[in-house]
Amino acid sequence: MGLCASTEDAARSHEVDRQLKKERKKDGDIHKMLLLGAGQSGKSTVFKQMTSIYGEGFPEHERKTYTPIVFENTITSMQVLIEEAQIKAEGKGGSDFVIDSSLDEEKKTIIDSKPREMNSKVALAISKLWKDNAIQNVFRQRSSFQLNDSAPYYFERVLEVGKEGYIPTEDDVMRSRARTTGVIQNKFIIDGNHFHMFDVGGQRSERKKWIHCFEGVSAVLYVCAISAYDQVLFEDGETNRIVEAINLFDEIISSRWFETASTILFLNKRDIFQEKIKITPITVSPPFAEYTGGNTYDETTLFIQDVFEERNTKDRPLYTHVTCATDRSNVNFVFNSVKTTIMSKGLADAGLTPVRVA
Repeated sequence: MGLCASTEDAARSHEVDRQLKKERKKDGDIHKMLLLGAGQSGKSTVFKQMTSIYGEGFPEHERKTYTPIVFENTITSMQVLIEEAQIKAEGKGGSDFVIDSSLDEEKKTIIDSKPREMNSKVALAISKLWKDNAIQNVFRQRSSFQLNDSAPYYFERVLEVGKEGYIPTEDDVMRSRARTTGVIQNKFIIDGNHFHMFDVGGQRSERKKWIHCFEGVSAVLYVCAISAYDQVLFEDGETNRIVEAINLFDEIISSRWFETASTILFLNKRDIFQEKIKITPITVSPPFAEYTGGNTYDETTLFIQDVFEERNTKDRPLYTHVTCATDRSNVNFVFNSVKTTIMSKGLADAGLTPVRVA
């Protein structure tokens, strides 16, 4: 009897061990990617693009859930511009920031609007205000206050957004802005390979939650909005956003948690950056103050890339891409390279290929 029980226990123990080994192997076959970056870097847009390209996408019922977010992004952005125009008109700006009196009714409509309640009247008011010279003058000085990067996109589409029964397009979804809190994750199968991506909040208050995502990460995708070189943080209204991005990058590239993970740097929002440097030099940002090169896109992005890569003092594998997260084709192209990097790293860990990827 005792021998029989002992045999059964041994069989059970063997089966448990077998299942555990199977689960460990299954977990090892999953490439875990952690999306990190300071607030408003565009990492959540990268996450949404991945969902669109490799996941289940955004069917109509899913896009409908973004309707109130698009409404809020559009209405609050115009409310911010009106408020800033009033502040500047009362200050040194004078008449350049006085909204045309013929738009008084439209201005009142927007000021009184609830952020998530859009209709044709509100949409028409926003459309008219967006064409006003004072609003345009305020918009040109947007680096001095907090404004959604996608505001111009929504203003140009506002008459469509204000129609009854409006359903956001996929582009509308990509450009929508909602603060990420906690951890959002999704799983993709790409060419038979399993990828598990985590998107975590970028604001300072959210970073303490990252610890839960660290174990077994194959790659860290660090996203920095290079277009934010002349902007300050939402959190404190003082710290230059590039200063914050570089400090955070320092922590990540030297962290013991990521000693075995590949680090992939996305220098994001290149489209906004390309337009902005025509007016504002990158030297306004403290980390770029020593720059002496030309004010061209190619020269400035190369310099910014060097500034970040110089922080990699431990000489860990680092792969840099200049990106536009709202551009589906760009994200698709870049991730094909990222995928190769991650998979090659996985093979290297198994002793099958060199760790470095050309």
